[in-house]
Amino acid sequence: MKSLILLLLCAVPVSAEWGRGEGAAAGALADSRAEVQIIGGAPLLELLAARDKSALPLTIGGVNFLATVVFDAEWETWFSLKPIGAPLAAGAWKETALAAGAVYKHKGLTLKLKAAEGVVSIESSTGEKLQVAVNSLFDLAYEKSQKVTFGGIVTYAVFRNLEPLAESEGTVALRVGSDGLYYYSLTPDSLIEAAPRWLLAVNGVLYGLRVDAASLLFVSKQIEMAKPAFTQERARR
Repeated sequence: MKSLILLLLCAVPVSAEWGRGEGAAAGALADSRAEVQIIGGAPLLELLAARDKSALPLTIGGVNFLATVVFDAEWETWFSLKPIGAPLAAGAWKETALAAGAVYKHKGLTLKLKAAEGVVSIESSTGEKLQVAVNSLFDLAYEKSQKVTFGGIVTYAVFRNLEPLAESEGTVALRVGSDGLYYYSLTPDSLIEAAPRWLLAVNGVLYGLRVDAASLLFVSKQIEMAKPAFTQERARR
């Protein structure tokens, strides 16, 4: 097989459970002594500024908002609504929790939100209504975010993430699988300040992410692939 793609242990949530064999194999790959190469990168501020460009603009109750998705430490999807020009007034709700409904208030405007079957309904106190498909927010994040292609085979959209509540900064790597589904992982900055986080291996080369100073770096290194290791990824269905 000319193109062997191995998705590694370090691309799963901390809470995921792994067999000993999978963990040992992934560790053996990551411990290769080959030199790490920088193959690209982007300023963190530039990636952060691009975040609003990948959001969905909408207007309700006379207020302009940006709707997008953000992720917590367990890679759970949250729906975020931010008034344009007032980032500190943004609201964010876990998608699964929105099934029970939520209320958002901003400068005299009251909105009721509720999610069902992947669609968030937003209604103002005057009866104005909007609906946002969460999958459409994934589409925008993928289409309008910076892309990086590893090994000439796997393309990721990479964009900044601010965890709800904890407000920890990180990077989301989002790809489209051969089944047409989105697969993603969240890498906190704190995990890659000293060493890379490897996302996958293609044809004997590891590819991953690092943070250095004010930049996100795309890195690679040669490995032995005698002991392949596979991982689960969070899929958006």
